[in-house]
Formats: sequence, C-alpha cells, structure tokens
Amino acid sequence: MTLREQFHTLPKLLKVSEVAEFTGTHERTVRRWIRDGRLSALESPIGLRVSRRALWRFLGLDLAMTA
Repeated sequence: MTLREQFHTLPKLLKVSEVAEFTGTHERTVRRWIRDGRLSALESPIGLRVSRRALWRFLGLDLAMTA
C-alpha cells in the first residue's frame, strides 16, 4: 500500500488510541506529544482528535504527499 493510499484510508479525525496504534506507541506518549505541542489536536466533547493531516506532518510525511 502506498503512502497516499494509507493516508486516504485513515479517518479524517483520529482518536488518541488510533494515533497510538498507527505509530506503534502508547496512548500516554501520544497525549504527551499533544501536551508538548509537537502534535496538534482538537478538543471535542467526545475527546481529543488528531487530524490525519496533522499526524502526517508530525511524522514528516507531509512533503511525501505533495511530491
């Protein structure tokens, strides 16, 4: 599966648990990234959500999507 296909199969807004699963880390790590300002997230009534674009930028893959 290409990066572009992976990007488009992710939901537009991911739960912290989904980000943790995708990155192979623990939810506490993802929450730390958000708290430290390294990963942007949206506060919603149902919890924190990370846009797939923000996740891609955080992982340094945003440039790969434009190439």
